[in-house]
Amino acid sequence: MRKTDRSRAEVADILERFVQGISPRNEWIDFCAYPIADPQLETIRLRSAGLPREFPPTEKGHYCNAAGMDVLCQLMSDLRQPRFPDSGQ
Repeated sequence: MRKTDRSRAEVADILERFVQGISPRNEWIDFCAYPIADPQLETIRLRSAGLPREFPPTEKGHYCNAAGMDVLCQLMSDLRQPRFPDSGQ
């Protein structure tokens, strides 16, 4: 399967829209389904896709439970931090 090129900012934005409940359904499905070329972002994609198993939803229609949503928020926050603090990247 062909890997998708995504930036850290793009993945953070996808996570943010999903957490806020404003993500188009297909965006999240596509994010979870298609591998990402960057190994770090691929790890985040796999973790995000696995949250319903790791943190099963407690309410019908929810993706995962509150602890799983906290994981998404932490991943989003981490992605928005500079990769190399001294260089601003």
